[in-house]
Amino acid sequence: MSNCNCAHFRLSAFLNSRQEVFHAARTTINSSYDLQLHDHDYAEVFWIKAGSGLHLINGEEVVLKKGTMCMVRPCDRHTFKLDKKQDSLVITNIAFHQYSLNLFRHRYFLESECFFWVKGKLPFHIQLDIGQLNELSSLTDRLISQPRDHLHLDAAMIYIFKMLNAFDSTQVHIPHWLAYALDNYNTPNNFRKGVQGFVTLTERSTDHVNRILQKKLKQSLTQTVIKAKIKYATQQLIMTNSSIKSICFSCGFESISYFYRIFKKYTGQTPIEYRKRNHKIF
Repeated sequence: MSNCNCAHFRLSAFLNSRQEVFHAARTTINSSYDLQLHDHDYAEVFWIKAGSGLHLINGEEVVLKKGTMCMVRPCDRHTFKLDKKQDSLVITNIAFHQYSLNLFRHRYFLESECFFWVKGKLPFHIQLDIGQLNELSSLTDRLISQPRDHLHLDAAMIYIFKMLNAFDSTQVHIPHWLAYALDNYNTPNNFRKGVQGFVTLTERSTDHVNRILQKKLKQSLTQTVIKAKIKYATQQLIMTNSSIKSICFSCGFESISYFYRIFKKYTGQTPIEYRKRNHKIF
């Protein structure tokens, strides 16, 4: 990609007055849309409301689908490409000045290499679940009709940062398909399917999933599945009055003794001890 083929966008071109400090919009890209390669003097966070396609970013191609979120840095050069099977791509974005980005870093992420401050060729991107996507859609619906001042920008971005902070920090630099599986492998139905239940969520081969887990998280597919089951078990022990036997089977374990042994290995306590210490009613 040469510089002569890349446009430079300025945030001022999208603002209606000097009082405005950000731009928020929901855009439907179709085949007639001018998909121009560009960089810009502002930071931008966008997510896919509907459709699928490709994000052409710094010479790379990143798959976009419903729920994909990306934080584009001012230095990034990018555009979009429609999926051949899709006739449109619905993108919601918030764009704001570099100085606002600097303030966010100073206040909340001074030592961070996350979000807008990821180092490397590709910017931060992650796959949101449907609940998170719906939350952001509601946020944007309100934001578009509100004054585009610092107060509303700060409120929107803090909401987004807090939502993303809920993700396990180890998920920041992993493929979006793996992040999706890690977030959604949390039901008895998936647990009963064991390793295959996790693999199905990734839409990848078992060997590939295991290889990426070893590379990115330093753990095997089996370890990943067991950790998810134990996490679910701890939640059930704290939040419900379900019997330990019932929790054991809902986690996909067929042996109570094995469940006890694995649970203590990962938590340092037996299920009975864990519930006694954490399940308190005030």
